[in-house]
Amino acid sequence: MKTGLTLGENDARYTNMIAITTEKDLLSTRWQEISRCKEKFLVEDADPRSFPEINLEVAESWIRSRANGIDPYSKKLGKNLSPDQTKAVMEQNQLLIDTAIPLIAAFKPLLKSSGYMLTIHNDNGTILHIDGDTNEMSSFDTINVKVGHVWNETTVGTTAHGLSMHCKSPIQLLGPENYCNALQDNISSAAPIFDKNGNVISTLVLLQALRTLPREQTLQSLWAHTLGWVTSMCVAIETQLQLKQHNMKLSHTNNTLDTTLSFIGQGIATIDKMNKITHANKKFSHMLDVNAAEIVQKNIVEVLGEQPLLQKSLMQKTEKDFEIFVGSKQFLASVKPILSLDHSQVEGAVIRIQDIYKVNELVTRRFGASARYSFESIIGTSSSMFKAKENAKKFAKTSDNILLIGESGTGKELFAQAIHNEHCPQGPFIAINCAALPRNLIESELFGYVGGTFTGADREGRPGKIELAHGGTLFLDEIGDMPFEIQAVLLRVLDSKKVMRIGDKHYRNVDFRLIAATHKNLPKMVEENQFRHDLYFRLSVLRIMIPPLRDRKNDIIFLAEHLIQNYCQRMDRKKTGISPRAQTKILEYHWPGNVRQLESAIIYAINLAQDSGIIDFEHLPEEIINQDDRTTDNTSPGDRDGSTSSLNKTMSLKEAEKIVIKNVLVQTGNNIELSAKLLEMGKSTLYRKLKEYNL
Repeated sequence: MKTGLTLGENDARYTNMIAITTEKDLLSTRWQEISRCKEKFLVEDADPRSFPEINLEVAESWIRSRANGIDPYSKKLGKNLSPDQTKAVMEQNQLLIDTAIPLIAAFKPLLKSSGYMLTIHNDNGTILHIDGDTNEMSSFDTINVKVGHVWNETTVGTTAHGLSMHCKSPIQLLGPENYCNALQDNISSAAPIFDKNGNVISTLVLLQALRTLPREQTLQSLWAHTLGWVTSMCVAIETQLQLKQHNMKLSHTNNTLDTTLSFIGQGIATIDKMNKITHANKKFSHMLDVNAAEIVQKNIVEVLGEQPLLQKSLMQKTEKDFEIFVGSKQFLASVKPILSLDHSQVEGAVIRIQDIYKVNELVTRRFGASARYSFESIIGTSSSMFKAKENAKKFAKTSDNILLIGESGTGKELFAQAIHNEHCPQGPFIAINCAALPRNLIESELFGYVGGTFTGADREGRPGKIELAHGGTLFLDEIGDMPFEIQAVLLRVLDSKKVMRIGDKHYRNVDFRLIAATHKNLPKMVEENQFRHDLYFRLSVLRIMIPPLRDRKNDIIFLAEHLIQNYCQRMDRKKTGISPRAQTKILEYHWPGNVRQLESAIIYAINLAQDSGIIDFEHLPEEIINQDDRTTDNTSPGDRDGSTSSLNKTMSLKEAEKIVIKNVLVQTGNNIELSAKLLEMGKSTLYRKLKEYNL
């Protein structure tokens, strides 16, 4: 009996096609490659067997489908049987149907997928049974997916179940691998059911419509798990069918359950009404470091310990999810009671356990806890910014804590995300602004809490940001605003790598890299007893000074042009230019809000200048246009040491030109290209005048 998870031992290309990978974009890339190849086959009559991207069995099936006269663009698929023919087929396969439906119904909750459809076919491809999401079944009904309709290679072309039957092996097809375009937005997984002689008597197909894929379920996870689920179900159905045919006792079905549970990627165990374990898959025993054979017939309490919420679930006959501790290990457990036919008694339960940190990882991904920026995202060539970036790149290679010091708007979180993506890009990036949270909430946000700890708390409790950062980076912005009493708790977490939720009595192991940021003078706060000295030394193992924008004159115009390009791209507008007058004013301004203020000013100016397409002096915000040079600190180091001069009404034209050139050079940090642009002269002309004026 063939139960392998790949197609054709002689076809290595198909093995590569269905290999489960951790690269997130591999499936979507392959999807596009297949679509292009199929287009060449249908439109240009190219031989699909010559495409290395297409599995040979799929390519040959495409060719046979076209030879059979199948229209790949048809909206109605399959062949309709008459009512009498349908009745005859159903009677011939009644035992198969009666065997399969209860097994599917029993294990369908483990699938937990919306937008799916499951079909059972006989050895000729005729549909015997349809199950699945109500909306999705209605959608497939429009293309003729109905009981009694013949779906095989001669009527609908290439499909997963058709190839599964042809190759006698489990098959999984991406949408464009199906011959007909009506099936191109789905992933289909099919496996054959054999009789005792090894002949294919049926196929089971699980089809998932990608448009309804839940947000928390990725294309990769769907690809990885559904084929195993379908295969295990076929094994269970096939075994149960043979047991019925040989009139074996009902107790032998335990082997079927064992086989099915072994395919599940999570820890699964079943208990009877006496709370004794009747089955446990390998994953369950592996996660708990126990022998699967030894725990069967043991009371669940002996294996998991006292778990009041589990007993509560059984008493209330309700499904529950909750966290459990088994020794030092932490899991998310789910309990599904098995009820008697009249629902009056609990006959047992299915228990599932999952690694809590993998669950937290899914949560952080769902809520966007990731870093988007890299060091390439940090714009700037000034010496101070270059030094900050070089130090950050070096520090990113370590796991030590980092303190980012800089004024508001200088890009501290940008640096934090870049360091994270250099150090552990696969882990979560959890950011929290200590100044933005009320004093009474920051503790629960950081450390989490158990259910019922305080009024308004979630009944099931909630993990804190520190827990969610496990395996990644915790970014604490504005660390100087963290309440003094909470600093001691944070220090203890950093020292022990353990965290306890508010109201809990269990410590949870955490492993994360801390990056803190501040615009305050922490050493002075330490002297004034406003910040713990021991926490300061723990945070500032590695320090990075991020320069303010006014000290990066060389970068200002380049940053402005970069921000213009980004905004115009995002808003689908033609790129806006910036006049020399506006550039000069931007360079003169002192930018107390740094890059954040510059971005706001650019967006304001772009929207005012949308008719002309050029940002000019009058398009800039009022505070920049009306800046008072006598009261604002907008001088460069050169201004302060007397290297720039003022114009005098009585000086000659050449003297005035010399002063203007000298002042522009100071503003641009002696950048010749930028200075020439602001002075509206060529670089060669500027070089000549520098020589002439001995500058």
